[in-house]
Amino acid sequence: MASDLVLISIIVPIVMSLITITIGKASARKVFVLATLLIVFLSSLAIFKTVNLPAVIGTSYYGIIDKLIKVGDYVLLLYTLYVSFKVKEPKIAIFSILQILPLAYFELFVLKEQEVSAFYIDNLSIIMNLVVSIVGPIIALYAFGYMDHHEKEEKLVKSRQSRFFAVILLFFGAMNGIIFSNNLMWLYFFWEITSLSSFLLISHDKTEVAIKNASRALWINMFGGFSLLVGIIILYKYTGMITLDAVLKSDTSYILLIPVAFMVLGAFTKSAQMPFQSWLLGAMVAPTPVSALLHSSTMVKAAIYLILRLAPTFRGTTLSGFIALYGAFTFIATSILALSQSNGKKILAYSTIANLGLMISSIGINTSSAITAAILLLIFHAVSKALLFLCVGTIEQNIGSRDIEDMKGLITKMPVTTIITFIGILSLMIAPFGMLLSKWMAIEAASRNLLVALLLILGSAITVMYYTRWIGNILSEGHNSKFFVEKQPSTIKFALYSLVTIAIVLSLAVTQLFNAIVKPEINMLKMSISVKAASGYLESNLGGFSIYPVFFAIGLAVILAFLTIRNSRDIVETKPYEAGLNYDDSNNGYDVKNYYLPSIINEEKLTKYMNYISFILILAVFGGILL
Repeated sequence: MASDLVLISIIVPIVMSLITITIGKASARKVFVLATLLIVFLSSLAIFKTVNLPAVIGTSYYGIIDKLIKVGDYVLLLYTLYVSFKVKEPKIAIFSILQILPLAYFELFVLKEQEVSAFYIDNLSIIMNLVVSIVGPIIALYAFGYMDHHEKEEKLVKSRQSRFFAVILLFFGAMNGIIFSNNLMWLYFFWEITSLSSFLLISHDKTEVAIKNASRALWINMFGGFSLLVGIIILYKYTGMITLDAVLKSDTSYILLIPVAFMVLGAFTKSAQMPFQSWLLGAMVAPTPVSALLHSSTMVKAAIYLILRLAPTFRGTTLSGFIALYGAFTFIATSILALSQSNGKKILAYSTIANLGLMISSIGINTSSAITAAILLLIFHAVSKALLFLCVGTIEQNIGSRDIEDMKGLITKMPVTTIITFIGILSLMIAPFGMLLSKWMAIEAASRNLLVALLLILGSAITVMYYTRWIGNILSEGHNSKFFVEKQPSTIKFALYSLVTIAIVLSLAVTQLFNAIVKPEINMLKMSISVKAASGYLESNLGGFSIYPVFFAIGLAVILAFLTIRNSRDIVETKPYEAGLNYDDSNNGYDVKNYYLPSIINEEKLTKYMNYISFILILAVFGGILL
């Protein structure tokens, strides 16, 4: 039963994607995709409800699936080789060949054919599967309304939505394959499908810049796939292990740390950590649903999942400490770079990379509090960041810009979307929302490492700066006393309302969330529990939050503010400060804008030096094996 449910979550979206690409009629395609999304969602709930955890399970179809995956590896790599010639990017060809040759040698001369348990399921698998199968389909539903509008703007004669939704369904199937695969060669296969899918999604509009950025995403992720494959080959050659459960049962050793380091490097590329961040920044040229999928709930979270999976193998080692430092550096570096941005999607992209760095740093700290923080960050970030990307996409389609300076007075033009955006931003930066609670726990866990703790504290403070600036813009200049619900397609409304509701409910229920699925994972990892959760309260070693009273206080403050503004008759409109700097003579008025520190934060120059430092830290990660 359990293996059948897992197979459904993997195979159904993949098979349905092949059918979807052939459906030209929009209404039929939407019904078909909707049915597939429903199957993905229901299968995730069934796995959550019925599977006894942890479970290492086989399937009677193992031989067939294994053969298909072996063939699929070469089909995938040969196709990426073809893509390299089509887009004229030799780096893709290089990393395709670098995978084909060792893969062929490994499978023909090294790997001994044996049937192993196909799937590994524990609470971490369940968490990831629920994130992919709930947040992912909501983003896909949003795409129904968004892509119709997008294609009208692009003035396409022939719709490309069949291909678009086919790749999204393929993406979901591959993600579930990564999550549940026990055979590491299966995991590698699905890992590479997500890399190819990202190329197809980023290049969807077929513009020169889209193809260029998609090509960069592909070769960087192909490099990550190569590193992952090298790690698996070394692991098998020197330990004979090819399954996840075997790795997790083994004792930490020098021999084990070498392949683990290569696998972690593969995860660094997938999560766009410095110096690999350019592929994720470039992905913002794609339609907004693609940005939401890649930046929030699916692709980048696969990397965090893999590092979390491997965390027990390097706990207590120098390697773990360097991973913590590397993630903390990426967190503060990309937070600083976000300060120089006014493009809403680019701010969110830098913020995503930063938060992934925070998760990686927490995993590197590798205590029960830190692992708890990483898992909670994964959940809350997926929901809130998906929500914000969809908000920016909705705003852009209505005002024709994604620049936050052009969002001034948005509360007047799009009050509902503005309020949802406001809540989405708050959910990433203030108490008692889950993101701040999780960040607080990560900082507490880092308290014994002064440098890592300092980087996390400063990075968190900078996050507040660029998000507060955004809030100031969308809530300013609201002179229209009428509150109205702007017209949006029903699928867009459903997506925004669903995600904002989930963000609030999860934060309200964070203690129940911890007790139900996070604490059992910590127990399974045989870690000493240093976190406890009572009703409305989550505490780690040094402190905690009282959840419900803070939510009540915020709600009361919002209601009182709304009533005060609504009933106020003597509203005084203030003039901009007349210092001359903000005066715009061509406009015959004043143009007050935020300051983006261009003389201090030069993105191009700073990125170069930050990449050098991050490269040195990656070398230190590998050096940590020897210490």
